[in-house]
Amino acid sequence: MTIVRFRETRKSIIEILSNREMEVLLRLAKGESRKGISEQLGISVLTYDEHRKNIKQKLRLRTQADWASAIVLFRNSGSITVKKKIDK
Repeated sequence: MTIVRFRETRKSIIEILSNREMEVLLRLAKGESRKGISEQLGISVLTYDEHRKNIKQKLRLRTQADWASAIVLFRNSGSITVKKKIDK
């Protein structure tokens, strides 16, 4: 991951990720655990893992360092709420 790639506008990140992936990323940025996130969202841990895998692919996160950088940048990017996207 390049920092420039991740520093796209919040709108771009919202367009890239599904609503559920955004919820998972927001909770990861808050420091919630894998089990806690899956319980709060009412999904299995395996479904959580699938969402995390999709986030990794869509944001081109290759290493744990990429994940850490993404989480820090996302956490510091301000308040982001998950809004329902309307398909056109």
